Amino acid sequence: MKNRNKILGLIFFAVAFALWGLFFTQFKSNSLELFPSRTFEIYTLTDHEAMGFSTSEVTVRDSLVDAVVNIRSGKAFPFAGFGFNLMSQDGRPSGYMDLSRFDSLEVEVSTVRMNAVGLRILTDDPQYSQKGLYMSYRPLETQAPAGRSFGSAKVAIADFKTAEWWLAGMGLEKDDGLTYLYRGMLLEVYNGRGTLRGIPDAIQVKSLRLWGENRDFMKGMFFGLGLLAILFVCFVYRAFRKPEDRAVLKQQMEKAAHLLKTTDKSLAEIALEVGEKKVSRLERNFRKVYRLSPLEYRRKND
Repeated sequence: MKNRNKILGLIFFAVAFALWGLFFTQFKSNSLELFPSRTFEIYTLTDHEAMGFSTSEVTVRDSLVDAVVNIRSGKAFPFAGFGFNLMSQDGRPSGYMDLSRFDSLEVEVSTVRMNAVGLRILTDDPQYSQKGLYMSYRPLETQAPAGRSFGSAKVAIADFKTAEWWLAGMGLEKDDGLTYLYRGMLLEVYNGRGTLRGIPDAIQVKSLRLWGENRDFMKGMFFGLGLLAILFVCFVYRAFRKPEDRAVLKQQMEKAAHLLKTTDKSLAEIALEVGEKKVSRLERNFRKVYRLSPLEYRRKND
């Protein structure tokens, strides 16, 4: 291969690998912004359905959700805040959200007194959930740190665990390990650690985003990288193999051609005599040099 072609080939593969890295970096993550895009319905969250008396006054602006909450005692775990209806997008009903596609949730949040906010995902449990009955949906909960100034907190989806009060209410003695994340319905932000009962507090959220690996895209990219690597290895072998290898091959095939013309030896015998272990390899290499199969060459030179 000419030096010019070698250089052009190397440039091509360098560009191809660089483009692969660029596309992989840009698109390997899968994200969904719940706020401030405001494509999902935002609702006021209180514990009234759990026979509680907590209150929440929610104000939604273009770039801020502000909930003034007052946590009071009730018959169940008291909570108040706001939530996102994952089944209502762009003002229209939609199906379940597959939250198993995501690996983490990032929230930019501030509070007045509490030092953490609660995060809750509610999924439709095929066994226990009843349509329209909020307390029957499976609640998966965790907490994210918060303070007086806005800070971004990222929590893993794997950290969300089924709430103990729900397990007890359903008659389950321990966590069954089920989540049904592929049947996501609601995502809620409510009071967390440091809540003072009877004293108003505030939860403010500037952004809320789900993050995950774009797994299908990554599979395709790694498959493409494998093909590109194979092509590159083939190119390097062909472009930079030693010239003497070709000379040796030509010398072997010239000897084979001489034996084909001057003897009646079989192809297997000729292959062994010229240093080839297999007849198929002899035929392939002979065709490379003479553009004919060994038998065609013999018939032509009889």
